[in-house]
This record gives sequence, C-alpha cells and structure tokens, in this order.
Amino acid sequence: MGRREFISARSARPPLHGRNRKQLGAWYTPDELVAILIDRTLTTTWLAERSRGGARPITILDPACGDGRLLAAATDRISAMGHRVAVTGVDVDPAAIDTSRERLAGDAHLICTDALEHDWAGSRFDLVIGNPPFRSQMAASTSRGGSSRFGGGPYADTAAEFLYLMTQLASGDGGRVAIVLPQSLLASRDAGSIRAGVDRCCDHLWSWWSPELLFDADVVVCAMGLERHTDDPSTGEPAGHEGADQRAAPTWADLVTRTLELPHWVDLSRNGTIADRAGLNANFRDEYYGLVPAVSDDGDGPPLITSGLIDPGVCLWGSRPVRFAKRRFEAPRVDLGRLDDKMQRWAQRKLVPKVLVATQTRIVEAVADPGGRWLPGVPVTTVTPHRVTSDAVTSDAVTPDAVSAIAAVLTSPVASLHVWSRAAGTGMSASSVRISPALIGSIPWPTGDLSAATAALGHGDLLGCGRAVTAAFGIEADHPMIEWWWDLAARRQR
Repeated sequence: MGRREFISARSARPPLHGRNRKQLGAWYTPDELVAILIDRTLTTTWLAERSRGGARPITILDPACGDGRLLAAATDRISAMGHRVAVTGVDVDPAAIDTSRERLAGDAHLICTDALEHDWAGSRFDLVIGNPPFRSQMAASTSRGGSSRFGGGPYADTAAEFLYLMTQLASGDGGRVAIVLPQSLLASRDAGSIRAGVDRCCDHLWSWWSPELLFDADVVVCAMGLERHTDDPSTGEPAGHEGADQRAAPTWADLVTRTLELPHWVDLSRNGTIADRAGLNANFRDEYYGLVPAVSDDGDGPPLITSGLIDPGVCLWGSRPVRFAKRRFEAPRVDLGRLDDKMQRWAQRKLVPKVLVATQTRIVEAVADPGGRWLPGVPVTTVTPHRVTSDAVTSDAVTPDAVSAIAAVLTSPVASLHVWSRAAGTGMSASSVRISPALIGSIPWPTGDLSAATAALGHGDLLGCGRAVTAAFGIEADHPMIEWWWDLAARRQR
C-alpha cells in the first residue's frame, strides 16, 4: 500500500475508552476493510480521468477521519499511480486529529470539528471516503433527540446522515464515495428517505458485506462505492431532468441477500397482500410501561405473549420461561384490573381473534389466536383480520378460518423470502431480520386454496404447511426456496 504501513486497529486508536468511544461512535477501520475500500474504488481509468492526465491533483475528503488510516491509504495508492493528491480530513476528536497529522506528515488539511455541523461553502471532492460514526438513536447517550436534518427519521443512525453528506460533497461530474455503514441502515425505515435520495443522485459501483464481526463494536457492517451523476446537490436530481429519477434500482438489502445466496424469486400467482385482509400494528413504549405493573405469574388474567414465546405455528406460553421488564416469569398473565383506563381499552382491542408475529427472527414466526385469549407483548406485531362485509351480509365476527389462513401464509417459504429480500440487514445479528407491521402487510396472498395448509399447521406439520402455501402460489414443489426455508426453520428449532 505504498510507503506507509497500516497500523493495527488495536494499536493506532486515539485514547478513547468506554463511554466516550460509544458516544462518538469511534470504531476504527480494520486493515482488510481499508484495502477493500481502496482497491474497489481507486481504479486506473477513473484516476486518469479525474486528474486530467496529471494536470490537477485528486481531491480527497474523509469527514470522520479518526487516526487518518483511510486518507493515508488513499494517498499512497494515488501517489503510487503517478497522480498528485490534495487531502482534507475532519474529526470531532482533537486526539484523532493529532494522530492523523502524524500519520500524514503534514500532507493534509485537517479540521477539528463535527463534519455534520461544518460550513462546507460549496466544497466538492473527487473522492469522499470514510467509516463514519455509528450512533444508535435508541440510546439516550447517543441520540440527537429528533429527526435527521438530512431527511432521515428520528431513529436513523448517525451514519445515515454522514452517507447523505458524503454524497453531497462528492463532485457531481463523477466524484466517488467509498463508505462503511452498519448493516441495519440497508433497510431501516427511518433511513429510507436518505437511501432514496442517494439513489437519485448516485450510481452504485460496488458493494461488500460479510456476516463476520470486524470491529470491537458489536455490529455487522457493509461497505459500498457510489459515483455521483448529478450537478444539482440541492435536489439530488439529475441535472436537466424534471422530477425524481425514475430508473429502477435494486433494494439495498440485495447487498446482503446476494452474499447469502438466497433463492431467486419466481412469478407468483397472487391476489393482493396480507394488508388487504387484515390490520397490523405493533406495541411500543407506552404499552410496555403500561403493562409492567399488571404482569405476574399469579391470577387468572389473559396470558402475555412475548416474541420469545412465539415459534412457527406454536405458542410456548407456560412451557418456556420468559423475561419481561427485567423479571423472569414462568407463565405471565395480565391482571386487567391493574391497568389504567387507557390500557384497559387497549387490552379490549387486542382480546380478539388474531395472529401474533415475532419481530426479529430467521424466518417469519407466527401463531394463531382464534379465540382472542392472549395479549401481545412489546414489540410483538398483531395481525387482526378484517371483519367480513359483503352486499349480502355484514358480520362483526372474524372466523377462525380467516385467522388460520393468515397464520398459514406467514408460515411459508414465500413469506420468509419476501421479508429477507426487503429487510436483510435489519436484524441484531447477520442471520435475522427485523419484521415490521408494514413489512408483514406487504407479504403477498396466494390465489390458490389454503385448506391443506391450514390443516397441516393445525396438526403441527410445519413443512406440510409451507409446501401447501407454496403450491397455492403456483410454485413447483421442488423450488429451492422450500429447502432454504426448511433449513432455517430447523436451525431455529435446534
């Protein structure tokens, strides 16, 4: 990599420890990941075009430069290929800036500030490279306290803000971005608008993902290269075009699914979606704290069903202990009399025929509650079939068949492949996905008969249910998605 050797991630860090490291999101880039960013982004042809045959230097920015290892690696590679370099580095930590200055031997313009707050005054760079801070917005110590100024929602990781900033600082005539991101950003809801904005102004050049942990921080990461194709950073739209860019682009979750070699989709015989047949919602903070004083192992109130008690087609309440509100329960029940008025109204809305779905799993895990006897924990998703209404009859009842049919469709290879293809990367581990109500609602509904599937599920025949639902979608019995799904189900059972 040229005249400088990479210093190991453990030996080269600025003196950050414990809480400070987490608050700053300061986890430095391992050597192998540095090499990936450099090798895949700095191509010979692109460098020759950007330098105009050596007439101008290649301008580089790292907006969260840390100890300067990415800037040093890029400088060495570009210099070794016969081009001049002009380097800018920014970091909020003074110790990191000092380390970068020593590493770069005075060859860079280094600024100690927060790049998200800095006035860039129209600056643009040939290459914007970085491993920005990962700061979850779920923790008070790292939260910015609201939505991102760059279009992300309140729970969009700080890394999403850096992604937006980096694409805007890349030159609009082919400037490149090379960035490391938490895998959760690939499909998280609150980063959706930022991903869409990036897709409008950039082309995806390359991507990398591995399920292995490369950082001391307990997070799975991905990396990607982008090339800017518009001169209009204010709108993120291609210069000379009206409205948003309409070119079709794969979902960012494809970055993960390609690596995992998921089965390919086939044409489905479908009739709408689950959302056409049911209402969906998940419980959050208010319901969680509202339930806490009413939950115990005593009494005769309705059982509380948490995600850990939901297996495909099976509720494990009473046979598996569970933790709720930092307490262990053998068979938790909710004393309705100890709920306040608001929570009692909530409970009555939930004590209806429904399907409960776990929120973070390898495959979709759903269980039917046709008698409406259970209360969902937090953040279990509740799927409530719509009441039957037709010209001939209107009924307030929800039939057990409607509940069983929804549970069967969710307990199928099609449902699990659907959520993986759209939400890969959102789980807390590389082998799981976070399943939101909106994602469940988007799962397709088959045109074929589901009676065999519901019968199989009722008898505990998980594989039989999955095969019958797949057949109802018009998919051949030997399609690879069935084996893929059953293998994940077997791992879950083990």
